[in-house]
Amino acid sequence: MKLFQKKTLIAVFSFVYISFNSQEKTNILWLVCEDQSLFFSSYYDSIAKTPNLDELASNGIVYDNFFAVSPVCSPSRSSIATGMYPTTIGTQHMRAYKKNKGSINTKTNLPIYSAVPKRKVQFFSENLRKMGYYCSNNSKEDYNMEMSPLAWNESNKNAHWRNRNENQPFFSVFNFNITHESRIWSNYKKHSSDEINKVILPPFFPNNNTIKNDFVTNYKNIEKLDEQLGEIINQLKEDGLYENTVIFFFSDHGGPFPRYKRSIYDSGLKCPLIIKWTEKRNELRNNQMISFIDLAPTILELTKSDTNHKMEGVSFYNQNNRDYIFAATDRFDEHTDKRRCVRNKEFKLIINCDTNSSIMKPVLYRQNMKTMRILDSLNDLKKNTISMESWYKKTKPKYEFYDIVNDPYELNNLYNNKDYDSIFYELKKKLDNWIDGSDYGNITENQILKEMWPNGEKPKLKDPSIIQKDNGINIISNNNNSSVGWRNNKTENWKIYSTDEIINPENSFEIIVFKPGYGSIIKTYQ
Repeated sequence: MKLFQKKTLIAVFSFVYISFNSQEKTNILWLVCEDQSLFFSSYYDSIAKTPNLDELASNGIVYDNFFAVSPVCSPSRSSIATGMYPTTIGTQHMRAYKKNKGSINTKTNLPIYSAVPKRKVQFFSENLRKMGYYCSNNSKEDYNMEMSPLAWNESNKNAHWRNRNENQPFFSVFNFNITHESRIWSNYKKHSSDEINKVILPPFFPNNNTIKNDFVTNYKNIEKLDEQLGEIINQLKEDGLYENTVIFFFSDHGGPFPRYKRSIYDSGLKCPLIIKWTEKRNELRNNQMISFIDLAPTILELTKSDTNHKMEGVSFYNQNNRDYIFAATDRFDEHTDKRRCVRNKEFKLIINCDTNSSIMKPVLYRQNMKTMRILDSLNDLKKNTISMESWYKKTKPKYEFYDIVNDPYELNNLYNNKDYDSIFYELKKKLDNWIDGSDYGNITENQILKEMWPNGEKPKLKDPSIIQKDNGINIISNNNNSSVGWRNNKTENWKIYSTDEIINPENSFEIIVFKPGYGSIIKTYQ
């Protein structure tokens, strides 16, 4: 064989080998909607027509026990991004942190603050980037804490896996707000009587056509969501990536209606989750219990990414590790309702920390919804359902205890039924231990802020330093539990720096240090 032919064959084989290796890492796509419970045909509610989600479910697995850690978005998203409970890292109060929103929270008159965790906390996508993944977020952040500049290659409305290098594995997140609570009133219209009559309301709501009309609007929004999801999935197929991409579809918490969103009942916590894995699995549905905090460790296991700190979540990729679900409610906008719950597959226990106030909080934002105004009117007329009367009642019991197999809407409180004492005390012990293990879950928001900002000011980072080596440079963070990155010029993405790594930057380069609650510091070196 001629030398030229040998070299050509070697080059071809090398190219095939490199290409094959580059595809060994699984691509991951997250499709995240807002404010939705199980209003989907995959969960036996067939009113909304969702062909794209139905196809995804037929190629994947429908998960029947997937739960948010909080029934509102920003605390829940902090847990998704970190694998930690909001009450552990201090992100449980709704929008305590709001980017570019001044220095004072007008709902509380407290400073706007980004939570300062007591433990090591990291945005898990930093680990993926360290493993060579292209991480994109299109485009909602809203994590109730400052975002790590190292978490994404890009986070904006144009972020897309198509912006990565050739053959680079990706983790891409697309967020869809078409099903947000606000779209119930912004997309309001009077629907036909045929459409309204198809709606079966949950038993805690009165049988009211105005409420049903809002439900129809939600179903219409879901249909629009399905179209938008289909566009992204079709782009995967166009790129020849569908088979080699794990696709997650889920919601950021429960549905947009009263006693759904902001509610610690399952209507506010239980969310849809459909996953199309790349490998064949011999199941169509999965009944294991999964919490939002389990998403991050699952992705890390799936991608064989390491982390140097302990998350509270557990991976569900190839195992069933969870027996209990925990969740919390705290401040929503201008009102606080501190409640905690624990749940197994059969029973649920709720503790109400403030018994001298109603479960219903008059959140001003929610008054835009006709359903909310109807419920208020019926309550004034004393014509509400028994369940909604309890929701409005000016006091609430210390404990609520439900048989969620036979009472999935949590209507019949069994706390005073002595037949269930052993189960009650078993769950109470689990819940007490979880509450006691919380770093910030047992104190008020004022006390949280005093602990996080002991001098009344946001804590500051120390400057990093560098050590010159014969073969390059070491970066010393000088800040415990921090993330470090570097780049040669301001147009580049930050590169993730690993401890003791030796880098060879150009003559002028930048170093960034980020720590949750402290923000980031950037230093330029010549």
